[in-house]
Amino acid sequence: MTSALDRLLPRYQFVERHRIVVRAAPDAAFVAIEAVDLSDSKIAQGFMAVWRILARLFIKNLPERSMRVGDFIPLLREPPRDLVRGLITGTARRSWTADEFAAHTAPGLKLAWGFSVTDLGDGHCRIDTETRVLCCDAKTKRWFNFYWLVIRLPSGLIRLDMLRITKQSVERG
Repeated sequence: MTSALDRLLPRYQFVERHRIVVRAAPDAAFVAIEAVDLSDSKIAQGFMAVWRILARLFIKNLPERSMRVGDFIPLLREPPRDLVRGLITGTARRSWTADEFAAHTAPGLKLAWGFSVTDLGDGHCRIDTETRVLCCDAKTKRWFNFYWLVIRLPSGLIRLDMLRITKQSVERG
């Protein structure tokens, strides 16, 4: 079976995967996934604060606010199974259909961040999250190789924390 991420970003150079089992029906888990935000995670807040301090040294016109889940473009929503958000750099455009995202090949990078929910039966389901990154040109790939070394661990910790927050939220009802 082809996953939602396989349809949107079948080819990629970087990937990060995490999962958690929750005591909930898939539809309740899906609602919780849609509600969680990066600002819900203390780990994300801490890493973002450090990133902003470092970024201010190197990036002009840095936005005043931190990144939020809403900064990622909604690409695919198939409740209660799949939710995919994306991000494309190197363009001012802020809206993409799933087909436009899949077809985009201009220099920069494409990031697809997917969640899938699998019914395990007996009132449990598994939430998987996978982030894929495709660098569409050699310059971006060289830069992202270094960036990935720095960001992979914090990024993974943030995703694990978001899964933990989602689990707590859905299991509390």
